[in-house]
Formats: sequence, structure tokens, C-alpha cells
Amino acid sequence: MIGLLYLISLGNYLLFHTLVELFSVYVAYVIFLIVWKSRECLENRYLILVGIAFFFIGSVDLLHALTFSGMGVFRVPGINLTIQLWVLARYLEGISFLVAPLFLIRNRESGSKEAENMYGESLEDSVFAWKVFLVYAVITISCLFSVFFFNNFPAAYIEGSGLTPFKILSEYMVSFILLCSLLLLYITRDGFETKVFRLLAASIILTIFGELSFALYTHVDELPNLIGHYFKLLSFYLIYEAVVDVGFEEPCSLLFRELKHREEDFRQKAIFLGDEYSHICRMIGVNRSLEPNNKSFGDDENQEGSHSFLQHFPGIGFQLDEVFSPVSMQGPVEKMTGYRKEDLLSEKVSLMELIVPEDQHLIIENQQKLKSNPKFVAENEFRIRKKNGELIWVREITRSIQGSSEGSGKFQGLVYDITERKVAEEALEKIDRIRIKEIHHRIKNNLQVISSLLSLQAEKFEDREVIEAFRESQNRVASIAMIHEELHGGENLDSLDFADYLQKLTADLFDSYRVGKEGVSLKLDLENVYLGMDTAIPLGIIVNELVSNSLKHAFSDKNEGEISINLHSNDASHSLVELSCSEPEFLENDDFHYTLTVADNGRGIPEKMDFRNTDSLGLQLITILVEQIGGCIELNRDYGTEFVINFGNSEKL
Repeated sequence: MIGLLYLISLGNYLLFHTLVELFSVYVAYVIFLIVWKSRECLENRYLILVGIAFFFIGSVDLLHALTFSGMGVFRVPGINLTIQLWVLARYLEGISFLVAPLFLIRNRESGSKEAENMYGESLEDSVFAWKVFLVYAVITISCLFSVFFFNNFPAAYIEGSGLTPFKILSEYMVSFILLCSLLLLYITRDGFETKVFRLLAASIILTIFGELSFALYTHVDELPNLIGHYFKLLSFYLIYEAVVDVGFEEPCSLLFRELKHREEDFRQKAIFLGDEYSHICRMIGVNRSLEPNNKSFGDDENQEGSHSFLQHFPGIGFQLDEVFSPVSMQGPVEKMTGYRKEDLLSEKVSLMELIVPEDQHLIIENQQKLKSNPKFVAENEFRIRKKNGELIWVREITRSIQGSSEGSGKFQGLVYDITERKVAEEALEKIDRIRIKEIHHRIKNNLQVISSLLSLQAEKFEDREVIEAFRESQNRVASIAMIHEELHGGENLDSLDFADYLQKLTADLFDSYRVGKEGVSLKLDLENVYLGMDTAIPLGIIVNELVSNSLKHAFSDKNEGEISINLHSNDASHSLVELSCSEPEFLENDDFHYTLTVADNGRGIPEKMDFRNTDSLGLQLITILVEQIGGCIELNRDYGTEFVINFGNSEKL
């Protein structure tokens, strides 16, 4: 900035303008690249549209800079072409800020529909980004043809007369458009983090000031023109801050803001349904502590209250006899089931026939408990098929009627529709799955970036030991990244198939270290074991270290050999001897559910070396990580090298 002021003091206005324009173009392209790379996971369509728009705004600004007379690219007399491109870029910028909130509003409204509709939004946002890119490409190319070839773009500067009314009016028009976009941004402010909203608003305000400055000058060397360029530069930088620094240093808060709003909405519905459920329990005399309650559904003093409640409650109150046939029913029977009350009371249509076959066993089991235990309260959630074929979820609460007379009902209860609650619960579950998957995906991406940085950094060194240290660190990071990749792509978000993971990990390690060791083979005997993250990550690093050490050191004097990995679960009958844990603190431990063995038939570790007390970083890391997962490790030197690790999986959910 000081350098730019120095250029102005020297009168180098053209160079100053050029540098400002080129720097603005650079910022615009950075904004576009970041948004484009994250288009599949960036839920905020305002930022998607603005980010893509800045690619075309920056491109037109680049042409604008290249038309400066001192650049020598476009040999066109005068500055009319330069100012025309400037006006075009400003219209693109203003209209983009105006249109972007409209897509945010539309996206938010579509998100309030059925919860299931939002889980294809990642793909939809990617398609949306391509559509926006193509639309901008068509519009920008058409306008450029108008400027360069058709010559029907209005003149912005006339030699001898100065700026045209079109140019001056355009600056005011763009300012008005930006002011409207600021109002729309304020209306949709809930779609942004507070800091992002403030940065975007400040950027638009600075752009408005800049446009007003450009409307006041009569010559390019005048102060308003210089001030306008400063405003433009600052506004681009604020967009950069909003999209890059805030949007991607704090990805979870930005990417999942809409999910948080929907989740909160579903939770409010769940609270309401919970209150409704408590009211239902009170109406049929169910005390959650299961204390005796002699008031029945048919008692006179309860009859008036229950009748009033059922008039407004969208559920069915019922009484059943000793064989669970309906004696009486109240409420919107036909609306809820599609059948008339008379058909159900006469058993022309059996109640059991309404329940889907897969859920009927729940009812039968609870009926047996109701018969055997008068104090038992049966609560079921099951699906029924209405007369028109529609499936709905219902919740039933049934209890015995104590002291009931002959011919009256033996059981009483309420059944009501919980389909909306089920949809909300499924939506919450899917939201949690999406969030967790995105977190795994982002962690994996970040770890891959770290791995790439280590690889690039290693290329700057020639020392073999330093390069090897970088490669080892890179493989450790890659082993963790692979776990997050497996969790992101799998159905189970809390644990992963460790056997499948080991196959991929060892394949990558062999590709990395096998040069000159083509005769070394890998033998895997792996049982399907699912481990939680807190166990899988340390164990993955342990396997990475052991296999790497075998590939690097075990076969240095020969080109043939075998590395074997065995993973199996332990039966309760396994003895402590079989588990190979000789350390005193593990002799009483019966939580070692799994055994992992990594062995090779190479030259082996020297007898004098204590692997628990060595200068080797890899062996130190192995010891620390085994202790971290609460396991034990033993070394067998009889036939090469064999490490036996016994561990549990208490972190698995």
C-alpha cells in the first residue's frame, strides 16, 4: 500500500491503476478457485454464485487492465474501450450481489419441505454451480462480443467531451443495484455467520462508495478515481476474507448452519410431542413410576375429562376385553384407519390385520405381559396400513383396568399417529450422519494436504535419512487419512471394518517400500473385526510402523521373504498364556477381545535390543500407542520377528 502511494506521488497513475487492477483480478480468481473446489459441500448458494461471478468479473477486469494504453495489448485509440469494460465488470458485480440472495432464499424455502429432500443437495449444489458458470459464461461472452465485434455497446467516453451520460448514469445505477443487494443481504442474514455477514455487507458498502467516486471524476488522474480504486481493492479483499478466511477456516459453522436450523426445528417438534405424550399418559392413568392407580378409563369422574380431551386429540381411545377384542372406541377412527368404527368393533376388520406383519410380534409379546402382570404398561410403536394402503406410524399405550366388572373392558389405552415425529427423528439421524460424514471427509482432505506438503518438503533435501524421515511421517498421516476415508464412505460412522482397512493399508505400504524387494510377499489372515476410531487410528499407525520396519530392515540381506498379519477375536476360553501377556499389570486383565500379530521371517531384531527402551522413534511410537489403547505387546524372536498385540475395543459404540 505504501508502494502504491509512492507511485501516486511520482505521478505514475497508469502504473498504479494497472497494479490495483491486476491485484484485484488475482483476488477474484482466488475467491473463484476456493468456491469452485468446495462447491459440492458448500451449502450456501450465495457464496457459490458470488464466487463464480468473481471469475468473470475478474476476467473482464483483466481485459480492462490490458486495454490501458501503456500495456500495448489492444492497440485501440482513446480510452472508450477501457471504460466500457470497466462498466461491464461493475454491472456484472452489482447484478451478482443482487441475484445471489434470491437463490439463498429459494434454497432456504426448499429446505423447509420434507426432510428427505435435502440429502441430495450436495449433488444439486454441484449442478447448480455448473449452471451458474454456464449462464455467466454466455452472458459475459455475449457482452464482450457486443464490445469488441458488434460495437453496439454504448459509448462510455468521447474524446474531447469526456465521460458520456451512459457511463455516469451507469455508476449511479450500479450503486442503486448494490444498495438493493445490501437490503436483500440483510433480509437473508440468518443464512450467514455474523462475521461473514458483516464482511459481505462492508464489502458492498465500500463498492457503493467506490461507484459514487467513479461517477464524480472527469479525468482518470483525478482524486475521486484514485479513491474509487482503493474502495474497490478493499471490497475485493473483504469478499476474500468472508469466503476464504472465515468460510474455510471455520467450515463446520458455515457448512452446517442450515442443518443446525433444521435440526433445531425438529427438536422443537420432538419437545412438543413429548409434552403431548405426557398428557396422554396422565389421561389413561399411567404413572411412569408404575404406582397403583385405581381410576380407570371408564370411571365417571374421568369420563368427562377424557371425552373432552379426545374431542381435540387426534388419536383413538379404546377399551379391550380379556382376549384383546375391542369393546369401545372413541376418537377419529375412520380418519386414522380408513375403516368405520362399527367395522372394527364388530371385528369385521380385525385390529391385528391393520398392523403390518413385521410389527405384529411386538403386539403379541406385550399382550402376554399384560395378562401376566396387572401393573404392566405396554408401549408400542408400530406401523399400520390404512384402508387406502397408506402406511403410518402409531404409538399405543395400554394398561389393565383394575377392578373392572364382568362384561366391561379389561384393558384401556390410547393410540395416536406419530408419523411426523418419526419423520423428524429420521431427519435428525440423517443430519447427524451427514455432519459426521462431512467431518470425516474434511479431516481426510486436510490430512492428505499435510501428506502432500511433507512430500513436497522432502524434495528439497538430498540427505537420505531426512527424506526417509519425511516419508515415514507421510505414511503415518496417510494411515490416519485412510481411516477417515473409510468412515466417510461406509455405512457405519462409529466403527470400521479393520480387516478391510488393513488390506488397503498394507497394499499402499508395499507400493511405497517394495522397490528392490519384489520377492517379499504378504500373507493376510484377517477376521472381520469392527473397531471404534479411538482404537483403529492408533492400531493403524502401529501396523504402519511394524510393516514399514519389516520392509526396510528385515530383508536387507536378501530379496525374498514373507510378512504375515493375523487378526482375530479371542474366545472367552483363551488363557493368559495364549494371550502372551507376561507383564504383571495384564495378568488379571480379561478385556483383551482381539489379537493382532505382525510377523516376518527376516533376520530378526537382535537379542540385546529392548524394543520398549530404544532410540528408534518407530518402536517408541508403537509402545506408546499400545499403552494408549490399553493393550499389551510381546516380541517373539524365534523365527524372525513376531509382534503379538492383545487389545480391547472399549471405544466402539
